Amino acid sequence: MSHPETGVKVPFEIGPEPVLIRKEILENGPSIESYRAIGGYDGLTKAVRTMTPHEVISEVKDAGLRGRGGSGFPAAIKWEKVASHRVREHYIVANGSEGEPGSHKDHFLITTNPHQILEGIIIASYAVSAKKALLFVKESFPEGIAILQRARLEAIEAGFLGENILGSGFSVDIEIFVGPAAYIAGEETALLESLEGRPPKPRTKPPHYPTERGLYMCPTVVNNVETYAHAAHILKNGSEWFRKRGTAKSPGTMVFAVTGSVRTPKIVELPLGTPIRELIFRYGGGPLPGEEIMAFFPGGPSFGVLSSKQMDVPLEYDALRALGSGIGSGGAIVLSNKDCLVATSLEFARFYEEGSCGQCPPCRIGTETIAGLLEQIETGQAPPGIIDRIVRVSEMIKGRGNCGLITASAFSAEALMKHFTNEILLHIEKGTCVHHHRTPIYNQFRSTGTDK
Repeated sequence: MSHPETGVKVPFEIGPEPVLIRKEILENGPSIESYRAIGGYDGLTKAVRTMTPHEVISEVKDAGLRGRGGSGFPAAIKWEKVASHRVREHYIVANGSEGEPGSHKDHFLITTNPHQILEGIIIASYAVSAKKALLFVKESFPEGIAILQRARLEAIEAGFLGENILGSGFSVDIEIFVGPAAYIAGEETALLESLEGRPPKPRTKPPHYPTERGLYMCPTVVNNVETYAHAAHILKNGSEWFRKRGTAKSPGTMVFAVTGSVRTPKIVELPLGTPIRELIFRYGGGPLPGEEIMAFFPGGPSFGVLSSKQMDVPLEYDALRALGSGIGSGGAIVLSNKDCLVATSLEFARFYEEGSCGQCPPCRIGTETIAGLLEQIETGQAPPGIIDRIVRVSEMIKGRGNCGLITASAFSAEALMKHFTNEILLHIEKGTCVHHHRTPIYNQFRSTGTDK
Protein backbone atom coordinates (compact mmCIF):
# COMPACT_ATOMS: atom_id res chain seq x y z
CA MET A 1 0.00 0.00 0.00
CA SER A 2 1.01 3.66 -0.36
CA HIS A 3 1.70 5.97 2.54
CA PRO A 4 -1.40 8.22 2.79
CA GLU A 5 0.54 11.48 2.82
CA THR A 6 3.73 10.83 0.83
CA GLY A 7 2.59 8.24 -1.69
CA VAL A 8 5.66 6.16 -0.79
CA LYS A 9 5.09 2.41 -0.58
CA VAL A 10 4.60 1.38 3.07
CA PRO A 11 6.43 -1.86 3.88
CA PHE A 12 4.75 -4.10 6.43
CA GLU A 13 5.07 -7.57 7.84
CA ILE A 14 2.39 -9.75 9.39
CA GLY A 15 3.53 -10.54 12.91
CA PRO A 16 3.64 -13.92 14.68
CA GLU A 17 0.15 -13.62 16.24
CA PRO A 18 -1.85 -11.30 13.98
CA VAL A 19 -5.13 -9.81 15.12
CA LEU A 20 -5.49 -6.48 13.34
CA ILE A 21 -3.25 -7.01 10.30
CA ARG A 22 -4.75 -10.01 8.51
CA LYS A 23 -3.48 -11.58 5.32
CA GLU A 24 -7.02 -12.20 4.04
CA ILE A 25 -7.94 -8.50 4.26
CA LEU A 26 -4.65 -7.35 2.74
CA GLU A 27 -5.14 -9.69 -0.21
CA ASN A 28 -8.82 -8.95 -0.84
CA GLY A 29 -9.08 -5.27 0.03
CA PRO A 30 -10.83 -3.24 2.75
CA SER A 31 -14.41 -4.05 1.73
CA ILE A 32 -17.13 -5.22 4.08
CA GLU A 33 -17.25 -8.52 2.20
CA SER A 34 -13.57 -9.17 2.99
CA TYR A 35 -14.12 -8.29 6.63
CA ARG A 36 -17.24 -10.40 7.08
CA ALA A 37 -15.48 -13.38 5.48
CA ILE A 38 -13.17 -13.55 8.53
CA GLY A 39 -15.96 -13.03 11.07
CA GLY A 40 -16.20 -9.28 10.91
CA TYR A 41 -19.16 -7.76 12.80
CA ASP A 42 -19.67 -11.01 14.72
CA GLY A 43 -18.57 -9.17 17.87
CA LEU A 44 -21.16 -6.46 17.33
CA THR A 45 -23.86 -9.04 16.59
CA LYS A 46 -23.02 -10.86 19.81
CA ALA A 47 -23.01 -7.64 21.81
CA VAL A 48 -26.33 -6.16 20.73
CA ARG A 49 -28.24 -9.46 20.59
CA THR A 50 -26.96 -11.33 23.64
CA MET A 51 -25.27 -8.87 26.01
CA THR A 52 -26.22 -5.85 28.08
CA PRO A 53 -24.11 -2.67 27.83
CA HIS A 54 -22.74 -3.44 31.29
CA GLU A 55 -21.68 -6.92 30.17
CA VAL A 56 -19.88 -5.44 27.16
CA ILE A 57 -17.88 -3.12 29.41
CA SER A 58 -17.10 -5.99 31.76
CA GLU A 59 -15.73 -8.04 28.85
CA VAL A 60 -13.43 -5.20 27.79
CA LYS A 61 -12.36 -4.70 31.41
CA ASP A 62 -11.59 -8.41 31.86
CA ALA A 63 -9.51 -8.29 28.69
CA GLY A 64 -7.34 -5.55 30.20
CA LEU A 65 -7.42 -3.48 27.01
CA ARG A 66 -5.29 -0.37 27.40
CA GLY A 67 -5.42 2.64 25.11
CA ARG A 68 -3.17 2.37 22.08
CA GLY A 69 -2.81 6.13 21.57
CA GLY A 70 -0.02 6.87 24.03
CA SER A 71 -0.92 6.82 27.71
CA GLY A 72 -2.05 3.19 27.99
CA PHE A 73 -5.05 4.14 30.13
CA PRO A 74 -7.51 1.24 30.61
CA ALA A 75 -10.24 1.62 27.99
CA ALA A 76 -13.00 0.09 30.13
CA ILE A 77 -12.55 2.71 32.85
CA LYS A 78 -13.37 5.48 30.38
CA TRP A 79 -16.35 3.52 29.05
CA GLU A 80 -17.61 2.83 32.58
CA LYS A 81 -17.35 6.48 33.65
CA VAL A 82 -19.34 7.68 30.66
CA ALA A 83 -21.92 4.89 30.84
CA SER A 84 -22.70 5.67 34.49
CA HIS A 85 -22.59 9.46 34.25
CA ARG A 86 -25.59 11.37 35.56
CA VAL A 87 -25.76 13.36 32.30
CA ARG A 88 -27.56 11.04 29.91
CA GLU A 89 -26.33 12.42 26.56
CA HIS A 90 -23.15 10.52 25.73
CA TYR A 91 -20.70 10.57 22.82
CA ILE A 92 -18.01 8.32 21.38
CA VAL A 93 -15.02 9.90 19.63
CA ALA A 94 -12.31 8.03 17.74
CA ASN A 95 -8.96 9.71 17.31
CA GLY A 96 -7.40 8.92 13.93
CA SER A 97 -5.30 12.08 13.64
CA GLU A 98 -1.83 10.48 13.96
CA GLY A 99 0.68 13.31 13.94
CA GLU A 100 3.48 12.03 16.16
CA PRO A 101 6.85 11.78 14.38
CA GLY A 102 7.55 8.15 13.53
CA SER A 103 3.95 6.97 14.00
CA HIS A 104 2.29 5.28 11.01
CA LYS A 105 0.04 2.59 12.49
CA ASP A 106 -3.32 4.36 12.61
CA HIS A 107 -3.29 5.46 8.99
CA PHE A 108 -2.20 1.96 8.02
CA LEU A 109 -5.10 0.38 9.91
CA ILE A 110 -7.60 2.87 8.49
CA THR A 111 -6.40 2.25 4.95
CA THR A 112 -6.19 -1.53 5.12
CA ASN A 113 -9.10 -2.55 7.39
CA PRO A 114 -11.49 0.28 8.34
CA HIS A 115 -14.38 -1.98 9.27
CA GLN A 116 -12.74 -3.35 12.42
CA ILE A 117 -12.43 0.25 13.62
CA LEU A 118 -16.05 1.05 12.79
CA GLU A 119 -17.24 -2.15 14.50
CA GLY A 120 -15.34 -1.26 17.65
CA ILE A 121 -16.81 2.25 17.65
CA ILE A 122 -20.35 0.87 17.30
CA ILE A 123 -19.74 -1.60 20.14
CA ALA A 124 -18.42 1.21 22.37
CA SER A 125 -21.46 3.33 21.48
CA TYR A 126 -23.75 0.50 22.54
CA ALA A 127 -21.79 0.03 25.78
CA VAL A 128 -22.18 3.69 26.84
CA SER A 129 -25.62 4.30 25.23
CA ALA A 130 -24.28 6.89 22.78
CA LYS A 131 -26.47 7.86 19.83
CA LYS A 132 -23.70 9.69 17.98
CA ALA A 133 -20.07 8.82 17.33
CA LEU A 134 -17.43 10.78 15.46
CA LEU A 135 -14.19 9.58 13.88
CA PHE A 136 -11.64 12.38 13.53
CA VAL A 137 -9.20 12.28 10.61
CA LYS A 138 -7.01 15.06 9.27
CA GLU A 139 -7.62 16.78 5.96
CA SER A 140 -4.10 15.76 4.92
CA PHE A 141 -5.27 12.12 4.70
CA PRO A 142 -7.59 12.05 1.65
CA GLU A 143 -7.04 8.37 0.88
CA GLY A 144 -8.12 7.34 4.37
CA ILE A 145 -11.08 9.74 4.37
CA ALA A 146 -12.43 8.18 1.17
CA ILE A 147 -11.95 4.64 2.51
CA LEU A 148 -13.72 5.45 5.80
CA GLN A 149 -16.63 7.15 4.08
CA ARG A 150 -17.09 4.15 1.78
CA ALA A 151 -16.85 1.74 4.73
CA ARG A 152 -19.47 3.75 6.64
CA LEU A 153 -21.93 3.46 3.76
CA GLU A 154 -21.25 -0.28 3.48
CA ALA A 155 -21.94 -0.73 7.20
CA ILE A 156 -25.22 1.19 6.94
CA GLU A 157 -26.34 -0.83 3.93
CA ALA A 158 -25.55 -4.09 5.75
CA GLY A 159 -27.56 -3.05 8.82
CA PHE A 160 -24.60 -2.72 11.18
CA LEU A 161 -24.86 1.07 11.48
CA GLY A 162 -27.78 3.47 11.65
CA GLU A 163 -31.31 2.89 12.91
CA ASN A 164 -32.31 -0.26 14.81
CA ILE A 165 -29.02 -2.10 14.29
CA LEU A 166 -29.63 -5.81 13.61
CA GLY A 167 -33.16 -5.41 14.94
CA SER A 168 -31.85 -4.74 18.44
CA GLY A 169 -33.55 -1.39 18.95
CA PHE A 170 -30.16 0.29 19.32
CA SER A 171 -29.32 3.10 16.91
CA VAL A 172 -26.13 5.08 16.33
CA ASP A 173 -24.50 7.00 13.51
CA ILE A 174 -20.79 7.60 12.90
CA GLU A 175 -19.65 10.88 11.38
CA ILE A 176 -16.34 10.85 9.54
CA PHE A 177 -15.10 14.27 10.65
CA VAL A 178 -12.38 15.88 8.55
CA GLY A 179 -10.34 18.20 10.75
CA PRO A 180 -7.28 20.42 10.45
CA ALA A 181 -3.84 18.91 9.85
CA ALA A 182 -2.30 20.67 12.86
CA TYR A 183 -0.35 18.38 15.21
CA ILE A 184 -2.11 19.77 18.27
CA ALA A 185 -5.48 18.69 16.82
CA GLY A 186 -4.61 15.16 17.93
CA GLU A 187 -4.70 16.15 21.62
CA GLU A 188 -8.03 14.83 22.89
CA THR A 189 -9.53 18.10 24.14
CA ALA A 190 -8.16 20.13 21.20
CA LEU A 191 -9.80 17.51 19.01
CA LEU A 192 -13.11 18.12 20.79
CA GLU A 193 -12.74 21.85 20.19
CA SER A 194 -12.26 21.14 16.51
CA LEU A 195 -15.33 18.88 16.44
CA GLU A 196 -17.33 21.79 17.86
CA GLY A 197 -16.15 24.10 15.09
CA ARG A 198 -13.44 26.02 16.93
CA PRO A 199 -9.65 26.15 16.46
CA PRO A 200 -7.94 23.10 17.98
CA LYS A 201 -6.71 24.41 21.32
CA PRO A 202 -6.50 22.14 24.38
CA ARG A 203 -8.88 22.71 27.27
CA THR A 204 -7.83 23.02 30.89
CA LYS A 205 -7.88 19.78 32.89
CA PRO A 206 -9.47 19.81 35.36
CA PRO A 207 -12.35 20.37 34.89
CA HIS A 208 -12.50 19.44 31.20
CA TYR A 209 -11.73 15.74 31.30
CA PRO A 210 -13.63 14.25 28.34
CA THR A 211 -15.40 11.63 30.46
CA GLU A 212 -16.86 14.49 32.54
CA ARG A 213 -17.06 17.46 30.17
CA GLY A 214 -16.37 16.26 26.67
CA LEU A 215 -18.10 16.98 23.39
CA TYR A 216 -20.71 19.73 23.92
CA MET A 217 -19.85 19.49 27.63
CA CYS A 218 -21.33 15.96 27.73
CA PRO A 219 -19.53 12.81 28.95
CA THR A 220 -17.44 11.49 26.07
CA VAL A 221 -15.18 8.52 25.44
CA VAL A 222 -12.10 9.45 23.40
CA ASN A 223 -10.00 6.49 22.29
CA ASN A 224 -7.45 5.89 19.58
CA VAL A 225 -8.70 4.04 16.47
CA GLU A 226 -6.52 1.00 17.22
CA THR A 227 -8.13 0.72 20.65
CA TYR A 228 -11.58 0.44 19.08
CA ALA A 229 -10.31 -2.12 16.57
CA HIS A 230 -9.14 -4.35 19.41
CA ALA A 231 -12.53 -4.00 21.13
CA ALA A 232 -14.22 -5.53 18.08
CA HIS A 233 -12.05 -8.65 18.32
CA ILE A 234 -12.44 -8.88 22.10
CA LEU A 235 -16.23 -8.99 21.80
CA LYS A 236 -16.01 -11.61 19.08
CA ASN A 237 -13.46 -13.92 20.74
CA GLY A 238 -13.64 -13.09 24.45
CA SER A 239 -11.33 -11.62 27.04
CA GLU A 240 -9.44 -14.87 27.73
CA TRP A 241 -8.53 -15.16 24.05
CA PHE A 242 -7.24 -11.57 24.07
CA ARG A 243 -5.07 -12.20 27.14
CA LYS A 244 -3.27 -15.11 25.48
CA ARG A 245 -1.09 -12.51 23.78
CA GLY A 246 1.04 -9.90 25.51
CA THR A 247 1.77 -9.71 29.23
CA ALA A 248 -0.37 -9.80 32.36
CA LYS A 249 -0.35 -6.00 32.73
CA SER A 250 -0.21 -5.19 29.02
CA PRO A 251 -2.24 -7.87 27.25
CA GLY A 252 -2.86 -8.14 23.53
CA THR A 253 -0.96 -7.00 20.48
CA MET A 254 -0.05 -3.55 19.18
CA VAL A 255 0.88 -2.27 15.77
CA PHE A 256 4.36 -0.75 15.66
CA ALA A 257 6.37 1.17 13.12
CA VAL A 258 10.16 0.94 13.21
CA THR A 259 11.85 3.74 11.28
CA GLY A 260 15.05 5.75 11.32
CA SER A 261 18.50 4.37 10.63
CA VAL A 262 17.52 0.73 10.06
CA ARG A 263 17.77 -1.41 6.94
CA THR A 264 14.10 -2.35 6.57
CA PRO A 265 11.77 0.21 8.17
CA LYS A 266 8.29 -1.22 8.33
CA ILE A 267 4.99 -1.67 10.14
CA VAL A 268 4.38 -4.86 12.11
CA GLU A 269 1.90 -6.12 14.71
CA LEU A 270 3.56 -7.70 17.74
CA PRO A 271 2.46 -9.02 21.14
CA LEU A 272 3.09 -6.45 23.87
CA GLY A 273 6.14 -7.49 25.86
CA THR A 274 8.22 -8.24 22.75
CA PRO A 275 11.81 -7.02 23.32
CA ILE A 276 12.65 -3.84 21.45
CA ARG A 277 15.74 -5.60 20.15
CA GLU A 278 13.46 -7.95 18.19
CA LEU A 279 11.54 -5.04 16.65
CA ILE A 280 14.77 -3.30 15.61
CA PHE A 281 16.77 -6.31 14.39
CA ARG A 282 14.29 -8.98 13.27
CA TYR A 283 11.79 -6.62 11.68
CA GLY A 284 13.81 -3.44 11.17
CA GLY A 285 16.78 -5.37 9.83
CA GLY A 286 19.25 -3.84 12.27
CA PRO A 287 21.48 -0.84 11.58
CA LEU A 288 22.40 0.41 8.13
CA PRO A 289 25.55 -1.15 6.61
CA GLY A 290 28.70 -0.11 8.46
CA GLU A 291 26.77 1.54 11.29
CA GLU A 292 25.86 0.73 14.90
CA ILE A 293 22.70 1.40 16.91
CA MET A 294 23.36 4.27 19.30
CA ALA A 295 19.92 5.20 20.64
CA PHE A 296 16.20 4.85 20.01
CA PHE A 297 12.90 6.47 20.91
CA PRO A 298 10.54 3.55 21.71
CA GLY A 299 7.38 5.61 21.23
CA GLY A 300 8.52 8.64 19.29
CA PRO A 301 10.21 11.82 20.54
CA SER A 302 7.44 12.65 23.03
CA PHE A 303 8.89 9.93 25.24
CA GLY A 304 12.43 9.66 26.54
CA VAL A 305 15.27 8.35 24.40
CA LEU A 306 17.02 5.14 25.44
CA SER A 307 20.52 3.91 24.67
CA SER A 308 21.50 0.80 22.71
CA LYS A 309 22.30 -0.91 26.02
CA GLN A 310 18.56 -0.92 26.81
CA MET A 311 17.35 -2.76 23.70
CA ASP A 312 16.26 -5.81 25.70
CA VAL A 313 13.55 -3.87 27.50
CA PRO A 314 10.07 -5.16 26.57
CA LEU A 315 7.62 -3.13 24.52
CA GLU A 316 5.30 -2.79 27.47
CA TYR A 317 3.75 0.27 29.12
CA ASP A 318 5.04 -0.10 32.67
CA ALA A 319 8.53 -1.37 31.81
CA LEU A 320 9.20 1.60 29.55
CA ARG A 321 7.66 4.05 31.99
CA ALA A 322 10.03 2.78 34.68
CA LEU A 323 12.93 3.82 32.44
CA GLY A 324 11.55 7.31 31.92
CA SER A 325 10.27 6.53 28.44
CA GLY A 326 7.02 5.18 27.01
CA ILE A 327 5.41 3.09 24.30
CA GLY A 328 3.60 6.14 22.90
CA SER A 329 1.76 5.49 19.67
CA GLY A 330 4.10 2.69 18.65
CA GLY A 331 6.47 4.72 16.47
CA ALA A 332 10.01 3.56 17.28
CA ILE A 333 12.73 5.82 15.84
CA VAL A 334 16.25 4.39 15.70
CA LEU A 335 19.45 6.49 15.68
CA SER A 336 22.83 5.13 14.64
CA ASN A 337 26.34 6.31 15.41
CA LYS A 338 26.25 8.24 12.12
CA ASP A 339 23.26 10.35 13.14
CA CYS A 340 23.76 13.75 14.75
CA LEU A 341 22.11 13.86 18.16
CA VAL A 342 22.03 17.65 18.20
CA ALA A 343 20.51 17.95 14.74
CA THR A 344 17.93 15.30 15.65
CA SER A 345 17.05 17.01 18.92
CA LEU A 346 16.77 20.36 17.13
CA GLU A 347 14.50 18.85 14.48
CA PHE A 348 12.15 17.54 17.16
CA ALA A 349 12.31 20.83 19.10
CA ARG A 350 11.30 22.78 15.99
CA PHE A 351 8.47 20.31 15.43
CA TYR A 352 7.06 21.04 18.89
CA GLU A 353 7.65 24.79 18.54
CA GLU A 354 5.69 24.83 15.28
CA GLY A 355 3.07 22.45 16.68
CA SER A 356 2.26 24.58 19.73
CA CYS A 357 -1.08 26.34 19.45
CA GLY A 358 0.40 29.27 21.39
CA GLN A 359 -2.37 29.73 23.95
CA CYS A 360 -0.20 28.80 26.99
CA PRO A 361 2.74 31.22 27.51
CA PRO A 362 5.02 28.60 29.14
CA CYS A 363 4.57 26.36 26.09
CA ARG A 364 4.90 29.13 23.53
CA ILE A 365 8.02 30.57 25.17
CA GLY A 366 9.47 27.27 26.41
CA THR A 367 9.38 25.44 23.08
CA GLU A 368 10.91 28.48 21.36
CA THR A 369 13.66 28.69 24.00
CA ILE A 370 14.62 25.02 23.73
CA ALA A 371 14.75 25.21 19.94
CA GLY A 372 16.86 28.37 20.13
CA LEU A 373 19.36 26.85 22.55
CA LEU A 374 19.74 23.71 20.45
CA GLU A 375 20.26 25.83 17.36
CA GLN A 376 23.14 27.58 19.13
CA ILE A 377 24.81 24.21 19.66
CA GLU A 378 24.13 23.08 16.10
CA THR A 379 25.58 26.25 14.57
CA GLY A 380 28.69 26.32 16.77
CA GLN A 381 27.61 29.28 18.88
CA ALA A 382 26.99 27.52 22.20
CA PRO A 383 27.88 29.55 25.32
CA PRO A 384 29.32 27.82 28.42
CA GLY A 385 26.81 25.88 30.49
CA ILE A 386 24.27 25.51 27.68
CA ILE A 387 23.54 21.83 28.42
CA ASP A 388 22.66 22.63 32.03
CA ARG A 389 20.47 25.48 30.84
CA ILE A 390 18.54 23.22 28.46
CA VAL A 391 17.97 20.76 31.32
CA ARG A 392 16.83 23.54 33.67
CA VAL A 393 14.43 25.01 31.13
CA SER A 394 13.06 21.53 30.42
CA GLU A 395 12.47 20.82 34.09
CA MET A 396 10.85 24.22 34.58
CA ILE A 397 8.28 23.95 31.78
CA LYS A 398 7.09 20.35 32.27
CA GLY A 399 3.38 20.15 32.99
CA ARG A 400 2.87 23.90 32.70
CA GLY A 401 0.40 23.91 29.80
CA ASN A 402 -3.11 22.67 29.05
CA CYS A 403 -1.77 19.62 27.22
CA GLY A 404 1.25 17.35 27.01
CA LEU A 405 3.02 19.09 24.13
CA ILE A 406 5.18 21.24 26.39
CA THR A 407 6.15 18.21 28.49
CA ALA A 408 6.92 16.19 25.35
CA SER A 409 9.19 18.95 24.09
CA ALA A 410 10.97 19.07 27.45
CA PHE A 411 11.39 15.29 27.72
CA SER A 412 12.72 14.99 24.18
CA ALA A 413 15.50 17.56 24.68
CA GLU A 414 16.27 16.76 28.31
CA ALA A 415 16.69 13.02 27.74
CA LEU A 416 19.23 13.53 24.97
CA MET A 417 21.18 16.04 27.05
CA LYS A 418 21.29 13.74 30.10
CA HIS A 419 21.94 10.40 28.40
CA PHE A 420 24.40 11.56 25.75
CA THR A 421 26.23 14.39 27.48
CA ASN A 422 29.65 13.39 26.12
CA GLU A 423 28.44 13.32 22.52
CA ILE A 424 26.81 16.74 22.93
CA LEU A 425 30.00 18.15 24.53
CA LEU A 426 32.06 16.85 21.59
CA HIS A 427 29.74 18.69 19.22
CA ILE A 428 30.17 21.88 21.26
CA GLU A 429 33.96 21.56 21.46
CA LYS A 430 34.39 21.05 17.73
CA GLY A 431 31.90 23.80 16.95
CA THR A 432 30.45 21.70 14.16
CA CYS A 433 28.85 18.35 13.49
CA VAL A 434 31.14 15.42 12.70
CA HIS A 435 28.13 13.57 11.24
CA HIS A 436 27.24 16.25 8.69
CA HIS A 437 24.01 17.10 10.54
CA ARG A 438 22.40 13.79 9.55
CA THR A 439 19.08 12.94 11.14
CA PRO A 440 17.13 9.65 10.97
CA ILE A 441 14.34 9.28 8.41
CA TYR A 442 11.12 8.65 10.30
CA ASN A 443 8.19 10.30 8.53
CA GLN A 444 8.47 8.25 5.36
CA PHE A 445 9.70 4.83 4.35
CA ARG A 446 12.55 3.95 2.05
CA SER A 447 11.62 1.65 -0.81
CA THR A 448 12.47 -1.81 0.43
CA GLY A 449 10.94 -4.10 -2.15
CA THR A 450 8.01 -6.44 -1.75
CA ASP A 451 5.74 -6.43 1.31
CA LYS A 452 5.59 -9.61 3.30
